[in-house]
Amino acid sequence: MSVIDFIAARHRNSESVSEAVPAMGGAKARALSQPPLTASQFTRHISHIVEDEMKRSLKKHVDVIDPREMIDLAKMLADLKAKYIGLTLTVASNRTPITDAELEQMRGLRLKIQELEAAYNEVNEAIASQLVEVRGVTKE
Repeated sequence: MSVIDFIAARHRNSESVSEAVPAMGGAKARALSQPPLTASQFTRHISHIVEDEMKRSLKKHVDVIDPREMIDLAKMLADLKAKYIGLTLTVASNRTPITDAELEQMRGLRLKIQELEAAYNEVNEAIASQLVEVRGVTKE
């Protein structure tokens, strides 16, 4: 179903089919006499629209991913995780209550890790879904 068909279905649902069908002939009358979309059809259609718009927007903002960019992202994420683990072990070995400064430093690292992991997962999903091209990698 195209976007046009979806708009027609929305329009169809807002009018009385019994009033509209006699007033129109041919394809419009047939379109109006079709049953309305089900919830699953609607959500499936919207998912297709989101995917199409995502491809268009990614093409505009990303175009092609260089594999080195993914390697850099993975290294950055690994480095932050190592710092977080190291800081956690240092704080634990002090055998004193954690200070506000240490807590704030740990929180900052954790937030950075969570944000980078979310970004990494989004990029991986875009690659796996073939929404973006990776230089030197063929599509399935």
